Amino acid sequence: MDIVLCIVSILFGGLSLFAAVSQMRTEKKPIPALVMLLGSVALISAAGCNLEKLPFDFVLALLGCATICAAAIHNGLKSKNFHIQHHIVRIALSILLTVGFILL
Repeated sequence: MDIVLCIVSILFGGLSLFAAVSQMRTEKKPIPALVMLLGSVALISAAGCNLEKLPFDFVLALLGCATICAAAIHNGLKSKNFHIQHHIVRIALSILLTVGFILL
């Protein structure tokens, strides 16, 4: 089960990393993109810590998921293109990943 959790975390973190880099290339004010990038790196690091059986991987997962969601919500509100369903799915996945890291 650890492997599935880590694969999903790496995929979610990687997709968020791709979105952050893409946004950094097009935006003049890349602060929200930088926040999302840091959250992505934290989530991917949490997966690595989990695979290495290092303690407190859930802290990295929580921080990473929270910053990814916060940056995505900020970007949606800023662009006036806010899709609530997209953010609900992102938040639900973040909660499931964080709980998974806590329980495993």
